[in-house]
Amino acid sequence: MSVAVRPSGSVLRVLVGPAWRAAPGVLAWAVAATTVAAVASATFPLGFHLMVDGALAHDGARVVTGVCVVAVLFTLAWTLSTMAAARNSTLTDRVSSYLMARIAVLINAVPGVEHLERPDLLSEIDQLREGRRTLAGAARQLLAGWQVAIRSIAIIVLLATVYPPVMVVPLVGLAPMLADRRASRVQQASGDALAADRRLADQLFGLATTADTAKELRTYGVTGALAARHSAIAERVRAGSVRAALLGAAWEGLGWVCYATGFVVVIIVLVLRAVHGHTSPGQVVMAVSLMRRAQVQVSSATDTAGSLAAAVRTARRLLWLERYAAARSAADGAVPATLRTGIRLESVTFAYPGRDEPVLRDVDLTLPAGATVAVVGENGAGKTTLVKLLTRMYVPSEGRILADGEDLAAMPADRWRERTTAVFQDFLRPSLTAREVVGVGDLPRAGDDAAVGGAVARGGARRVVERLPDGLATPLGRWFTGGHELSGGQWQRLALARGLMRPAPLLTVLDEPTASLDAVAEARLFARFAEVSRAGREAGGVTVLVSHRFSTVRTADLIVVLDQGRVAEVGDHETLLRAGGTYAQLFTLQARAYLDPQ
Repeated sequence: MSVAVRPSGSVLRVLVGPAWRAAPGVLAWAVAATTVAAVASATFPLGFHLMVDGALAHDGARVVTGVCVVAVLFTLAWTLSTMAAARNSTLTDRVSSYLMARIAVLINAVPGVEHLERPDLLSEIDQLREGRRTLAGAARQLLAGWQVAIRSIAIIVLLATVYPPVMVVPLVGLAPMLADRRASRVQQASGDALAADRRLADQLFGLATTADTAKELRTYGVTGALAARHSAIAERVRAGSVRAALLGAAWEGLGWVCYATGFVVVIIVLVLRAVHGHTSPGQVVMAVSLMRRAQVQVSSATDTAGSLAAAVRTARRLLWLERYAAARSAADGAVPATLRTGIRLESVTFAYPGRDEPVLRDVDLTLPAGATVAVVGENGAGKTTLVKLLTRMYVPSEGRILADGEDLAAMPADRWRERTTAVFQDFLRPSLTAREVVGVGDLPRAGDDAAVGGAVARGGARRVVERLPDGLATPLGRWFTGGHELSGGQWQRLALARGLMRPAPLLTVLDEPTASLDAVAEARLFARFAEVSRAGREAGGVTVLVSHRFSTVRTADLIVVLDQGRVAEVGDHETLLRAGGTYAQLFTLQARAYLDPQ
């Protein structure tokens, strides 16, 4: 994917806006100090002219004036530049923190998860994260550019007083700048091409260095193979980066050769004019000093242009993310306070972005208000995808999902999710206190011990909490000193408690969170959840239990059998058994396998 946003006022807003919002006082001071320092540093060579010509003319007053001009302007420029550099570092740190928070907010503001599952979008987000520090320095680079512009204007004006044609020296500096721009494009193309490999290398490094994967990798003896694969990919990234760097350096070298040629020609012209008496020695000294400073300005301008080009690329990505998030958050429909009829899927078809084959096909299904609905099917039948659609992680490719006749796609996703709760197979195991681990299931009541305790009891996690050293105040996880590690089953019970925090949700989903348990334990947990759900039927909430085990969902009011993305059967347990269809066949097969595992 290529993010195409032309440099414009919007890009300038992203370059400057964060600095103004993060530290307006620092930015204003930096602009003023930079302006004064730029004028002072560019004009102090005027003192050289006064000193040299005064000395040759035996004019002491003129020499003293020249010394004072150099001393005052040089001191002023050096002092303000030093102070501005320190403040600019503070500015960059503040803007970097602001951007980190801004990017996190935007990523989480997107209602769905498509941007976290599509490789092309992930590449854009990864490069946005990596370029955050560059974008944070954009205001400083713009100040540097402003400083270069002021100095260049002053240098051109002073050179014009010596010999107007030598004003072209700063203009010759365009050659290195244009070459640097070309080099930046080479680097950008290389970065885009290598983004996927960089992400894969990071993933492999994470696998090789985290505790969660250590046991399995060592058991299978794949640590060496994993390291070798990481090294191969890292070498591919390194080689691509080196090629881009060499090509960029070649372009930059060509630009500087052009500039050096112009510089030498101008010096020869000035010396010849001095020999023939058309230019004073003081003017020649001043001109050479100014030309040397012009060279410094060209170098600074080249560096600044390269940094700004990188910042603009990151700004474009940030603009893309802002627009992407806004476009997917534009829904403004109302969420019903209660469900009277339930949730209806009408001709729903869904294919993941970039894939032609639908995961769900022509699904017509009603989930009655107040019902406990079990969704069963073999692995890959589309159960988890159905859950993603119900929870607004995705919207259907075709068809629609209605809650009491209102289209879910027209409702703000965050408002719909405020009325839903879910426990997934890959549930969170955050390194927080036990109270927070459960309480995040309903943030407004996260600090309410009565609400948290009630959810713990309903989720069957009371004994887990009672055994913790400090009860709900106990830090969990191995990542921090004093953290208490839990078993998989204990984390599971806390996850179930978290899913029971919200009062009277319109939709409750259990997407195989108990898949690691045996069938009996899973059946007990599902039965407990179904009981809790029935107790809250006043709001008409629908409870969806997802499992690949047919034997654990028999108590559900309604059972939906998915087969290869289609609804194969719908009914209660007894009705489906009598029908003798897919459910009955698979239920019987699984029951026999459980009774006779041999």
